Amino acid sequence: MGIIYSRAILPLTTARATTTSSQTRADPRAKHFWTKDEVPPLDGKVFLVTGSSSGMGWYCAKTLAENGGHVIMAARSLERTQKAAQMIKDSGVRGKVEAMHLDLSSFRSIKEFSDQMHKREEKLDVLVNNAGVFLVEHNRTEEGFEVVQGTNYFGTFLLTHLLLDKLKDTAQNKGHARHVPSHSVSHPTWIVTMASLFELLGWIQWDDLEGQKSRESGVFEYSTSKLELIMMMRHLNKNLQGTGIDCLISQPGLVKTPLNGRKLDHRKLSAIGVDLATKVYGQEASQAANCLIRPATDPTVEGYGGSYFSPPWLWLLALNFDHAAMREPGNSYARDEAAWERLYQKTLDIVNKRLIERGLPQIEAVSASMPARA
Repeated sequence: MGIIYSRAILPLTTARATTTSSQTRADPRAKHFWTKDEVPPLDGKVFLVTGSSSGMGWYCAKTLAENGGHVIMAARSLERTQKAAQMIKDSGVRGKVEAMHLDLSSFRSIKEFSDQMHKREEKLDVLVNNAGVFLVEHNRTEEGFEVVQGTNYFGTFLLTHLLLDKLKDTAQNKGHARHVPSHSVSHPTWIVTMASLFELLGWIQWDDLEGQKSRESGVFEYSTSKLELIMMMRHLNKNLQGTGIDCLISQPGLVKTPLNGRKLDHRKLSAIGVDLATKVYGQEASQAANCLIRPATDPTVEGYGGSYFSPPWLWLLALNFDHAAMREPGNSYARDEAAWERLYQKTLDIVNKRLIERGLPQIEAVSASMPARA
């Protein structure tokens, strides 16, 4: 099965020039060693970064604001997110920064957040799905999902679908937006989603996607949730062709963040191992954030939806350099289009069942002709 890119695929080693609006650009898949210095002016662009109260999400938000972007930081603790936003403001960034509450483990919280976003007049240029949990104490979400699956996968699935119409409106109105400075670079509409090197260990439990049989919230659950995100985003990208939206995926390798530190359930042997490996081998979050920042800002990757931004592989460890090159995920499910479709349809059914139980509106399957929200 081939990968669904929005443009024809050429070998990575063969750079090509693409003419867009009379500008010639090289094949971005041949680009290596991307740095934050290459971020273009982002004035007039609106970014939503989930899980941005600390770690890579915070550094991503800071870089976007430094370059003029309007950044909405969303995380479970509004107090921590407000403090994190204030730290960015105090650093003297050019762009607007604000904080909002979002709990991806609760469908009701996600719906309330979406309603708030739709009441706002701003467009939404880029959604950065960065939030997630890892090796936490075993628990279940309000909807009854195993907590890692429910937060990382099902929560992100619902949030993305609820914001798609706003992203589509932005994509369709490119060139007509008001208050966009003349020096701002033309910028596509993107969904950027955080995966993980642990996707290699993921395996789809077709008869138990919700994790009902799970007695753990460990490495398997986390690995599978990240694999499912890759599959979902590649399927969405396929179905959104022609809308002006590209779905991009990134993974940074091992990173020294709160997710891999104080938030781990250290009663788990696997958590102790990950904590030790991260302390010895992990990279700083400020460096690892490049794998999020490039797909969220680099205009040369427009049209390469479905791409996977990652350091080079060394089996389960990713070498700590060249964080934002375009490579391939290692799990065969991530390259199986039939599996993408099967997972998407089963997830849609599960999510809509839970929404009905909560008295919330159902969501529609994604297609290029999906109507905008009323």
